[in-house]
Amino acid sequence: MHLQSKIWVNQDIEQVTKFFYDLTTLPKWDRSVAAVIPTSQTPGRVGATFETIAPSGMKMNYRVIEFDSDRSVKILLTNSRMFKRAVWQFRFDSEKDGTQISCHIYFTLRFQYLFLYPVLYFNRKALTRDLNFLKTALNNNYAL
Repeated sequence: MHLQSKIWVNQDIEQVTKFFYDLTTLPKWDRSVAAVIPTSQTPGRVGATFETIAPSGMKMNYRVIEFDSDRSVKILLTNSRMFKRAVWQFRFDSEKDGTQISCHIYFTLRFQYLFLYPVLYFNRKALTRDLNFLKTALNNNYAL
């Protein structure tokens, strides 16, 4: 399954990527993340790993599989009981007076979780909500 959303923010691409690539900002805009723990010595490059802790206490592990600091990042969810494979791709495009942020999520559920496809499909607006939270967090971070 593929879900996608995009949003325009009034910060330049340097501000957006500086904020976005700082792992400590993730809980400020992703409602499913209460804390982030870097688990590798190579932050901000291919191979970097980190763990997120949800408000419920559930832990998820991720690895950066593609990285272009000015343009995009792909992040792979590793060792998931629910997902056979899940990849998040964020793309940043400079536009007049701001930046377009696009998010794509590609995932395949494990057999025992196939019943969740309709739920996830009809709840795809949650991705847009998270991007709106990202926009708000960016605005709060760069408010004059």
